[in-house]
Order: sequence, then C-alpha cells, then structure tokens
Amino acid sequence: MNSNKKIKIVLDLVVIIATISLCVGLNYMKYNIKWLWILSGVVGFFAVLDLFYQLIHSENNSIKEANNYINSGKPSQLILLNEQEKPIKSWDLAGKTALIIGKNSEEEVIDVDLDECEYSTFIDPQHAALNFCLDVWYLEDLGSQNGVKIKKVEDGACYIVSNRPCRLSVGDIIYIANTHLLFT
Repeated sequence: MNSNKKIKIVLDLVVIIATISLCVGLNYMKYNIKWLWILSGVVGFFAVLDLFYQLIHSENNSIKEANNYINSGKPSQLILLNEQEKPIKSWDLAGKTALIIGKNSEEEVIDVDLDECEYSTFIDPQHAALNFCLDVWYLEDLGSQNGVKIKKVEDGACYIVSNRPCRLSVGDIIYIANTHLLFT
C-alpha cells in the first residue's frame, strides 16, 4: 500500500471519529440543530464509504501485483550487452525456475547459449546457473575456468561469485568471462 493511500485512510478515520464526536457532543449538550446533524451524518457516511473503497481497492491491487509478479516471473529478462552496453540478445525468464548459462554442445542444450559471443572461447559449456527460490533469483558459478562476477546495482561494486550462490537484483550486470548480461 503506497503512502498516499495510507494518508487517505488515516484522514477518513479522523473524519469518522470527528463526526461521531460531534454527534455525541450535540446529543450530550442537548442541541437540536438539524442541519448540523444532517451535515455530520452525510460527511461521516461518505468518509466510511471512502474508507471501505480505499481498503478494498488497495487489497485488490496487492493481490493483482502479487499475481502479476508470480505470472510474469519477474525479473523478466536476461539481456546480452555488447561492449557499448547496447542490447544484442535477450532470454525470457518468465515461468522459469532454473537456467544454465554456457555454450551448447552435442551432448547438452544450454538455456542461455553464449556460443556466438565475442568471448565465447572463455566460456565453459556449463559456466553458471540461475536459480529462482522464494521470489529471488540467485547466480552460481558451476566451477568455471574464467569465473563469474556481478556488478551490483546497489553499490556499483563488482563481486566474484565463487563458493556460494549470489542473490541478484534487478539492474545487476553479470560477467561470464568478458561477456556482459544485464539482469532485468
């Protein structure tokens, strides 16, 4: 739920409480001002309606967002970049839970085939793996000769992926040998 919705909900609650307080106060002081009673009733009624609308609408949006996330398999793509960081090729990650990055061979077909890349001679047949677990993608080096690095979007630093899987974030750049893959 975004902050604007939270503010509207709080304001609706304040109006409802103020309306109830006004009605109780008018009744306690034995004032019989019909127009004030009617006005406070109308304002309170619309505040209650708006409160229910905000709560139901935000719940439906949260469910829709969660379903879109699950169905789209976000992040949605792995994009091969050239030396100028321009996209060359992409692989859709939607609905996938695991992918092998490397080069196709006669024995095995790889999910993310980098055989046609400029630096393909430095890429092992099974270089790295992407795994999706608990709504997060992880990258793992599969014992490659030339290694795997990640440039993290959070701090811009490069990290070597070696003994354990590394959590990926949208915007991270994966280096398979000298090949750049943008994780979106």
